[in-house]
Amino acid sequence: MSGTTPVQAAHDAAARDARRRITSRTAALAGAGQPAVDALAAARVLVVGAGGLGAPVLTYLAGSGLGRITIVDHDVVDTSNLARQTLFASGDVGRQKAVVAAERVRGVDPVVEVVALAERFRPEHVAGHDVVVDAADSVEVTRAVSDACADAGVPFVWGTALGYDGQVSVFHDAAPEPVDFHDLHPEALPDEGSCAADGVLPALCGAVGAVMAAQVTALVAGLGAPLLGRVLTVDARRWRWTESPLRRGPGSVRPSAPALVEPPRIAPAALDARLRAGAPVVLVDVRTDQERASGVVPGSRTPDTVDVAAEDVELVVVCASGVRATAWARTVAAARPDGAVPVVLDGGITAWRSEGLPTV
Repeated sequence: MSGTTPVQAAHDAAARDARRRITSRTAALAGAGQPAVDALAAARVLVVGAGGLGAPVLTYLAGSGLGRITIVDHDVVDTSNLARQTLFASGDVGRQKAVVAAERVRGVDPVVEVVALAERFRPEHVAGHDVVVDAADSVEVTRAVSDACADAGVPFVWGTALGYDGQVSVFHDAAPEPVDFHDLHPEALPDEGSCAADGVLPALCGAVGAVMAAQVTALVAGLGAPLLGRVLTVDARRWRWTESPLRRGPGSVRPSAPALVEPPRIAPAALDARLRAGAPVVLVDVRTDQERASGVVPGSRTPDTVDVAAEDVELVVVCASGVRATAWARTVAAARPDGAVPVVLDGGITAWRSEGLPTV
């Protein structure tokens, strides 16, 4: 005896019919048909990052008829995201990006299985997926994704967008002509630049993200040729796209990634308590002048007013969500004679405000 009720059966039938309609234009493509639709329905895709690049990627993957989409992002929605991260609206500010993105994907296709992981990327996330999309726009994360995918034999789609410049490629260390991110950037350098500091053209994120989403359907269902061994670069000042070949040289070696210092973190309430108690803490706000103009934690200083090598008190660094603060803390730790690592305000100014704590 089936445990499905007539109401549930009708709901399931309606969802399946809706999915057929959603994927009908894909099925109509030359060389696609039902085999392509079936391949997509069986695919499991991991998307790392639901921000400027992840938003357009997920927008297009949501209606592609995939079997499962896993979204990994530890960040929360900020008002500054809304111009380019089109999955989100003003009512989502302060919410976890992964959770909101999953809701939007389910809203397009209720059949697809969506898993939201509001956490930082870990290599074990790759297991059980057929394709990984690296939309985190972070060199450090990309190196971790590249190594994890190489170990698992899984291809991954990579993209980046900053200022007016963007790139897209596909890496697969298990391909007949293997290539990974280390072949493109052999030097294990830390992240440089950020959208907050250098800006980014919103439409560039959409253009790069759309190409990234197309790489997934190319890998999974053969809808076009993936950018394996090729790097597509876009100059959004002139909207000129160029393609460059990428090959692994005979002497190519995987760089040993530098050991990354993980700064200690302090919760907003705990920092507020310490400040009220008069603890000898130096607050450093590493956001842009424009961001700081909207309010800072009382007593905050700018990086240019702090001699990090000379300060003998605890440094607590603040940014919008904690990402830039973490990078700054690592740089400072390397510069300080005692190697002391600054403390990061967990969740940044966004978390501080969400707990109702004051700014000036």
